[in-house]
Amino acid sequence: MRVFVTGGSGHLGANLVRRVLRDGHQIVALAQPGANNTGLTEGLEGQPVEIVEGDLRDPASFERAMQGCEVAYHAAALLVTKPGGERDIYECNVVGTRNLLAAARKAELRRVVFTGSFSACGHTPGRPSTEEDRFYPFQVTMPYERSKAWAEHEVLRAVADGQDVVIATSCSIIGGHDYIPSRMGRVIRDFANGKLRAYVPGGFEFVAAHDIAEGHVLAMQKGRTGQK
Repeated sequence: MRVFVTGGSGHLGANLVRRVLRDGHQIVALAQPGANNTGLTEGLEGQPVEIVEGDLRDPASFERAMQGCEVAYHAAALLVTKPGGERDIYECNVVGTRNLLAAARKAELRRVVFTGSFSACGHTPGRPSTEEDRFYPFQVTMPYERSKAWAEHEVLRAVADGQDVVIATSCSIIGGHDYIPSRMGRVIRDFANGKLRAYVPGGFEFVAAHDIAEGHVLAMQKGRTGQK
């Protein structure tokens, strides 16, 4: 079938695109205008995908490209780990998700899998978190984390209107096709090259890239509407 993908050049997206292609599907990948000239589509190079320029903040720029697709993976997000740029984060991650879902309804896509974030889950001290733990709004969080929680509300609003959307909770991933590289990829690279000379308290969750891609495919095939 014909599959619409956002964020296909990112670490998760590049692995997801390759996983979906293995099943023989056609892929239409959304890329920001001019991305080919800035190296932002490196994760898609050499892959038999149709790259369409468009911006999630401007649904008219990609609505036509979605025509003829049956399903969509929405993996695009603006990831910022320090304060600042809140308006851009909100427009890309929250409004962009709203626009993508509206375009999918208009194109009559059967299902959308939205890439959620572990940072949009809550946590209870003393035990591991699960997707059942609700986001705790009173803790100190980064704008990105709040934006992913609000984006899930956009998903649930769409589901309440009858749209078939599933949330695939993701966290930091390690593995191939990390071209930027990612934050976790930079840590591993710096450690391997002897540039990481200190340890700090705390921990970080991560998963293998091929596993998170497989999880998205399973969410598309077997996920329950409105669940994550």
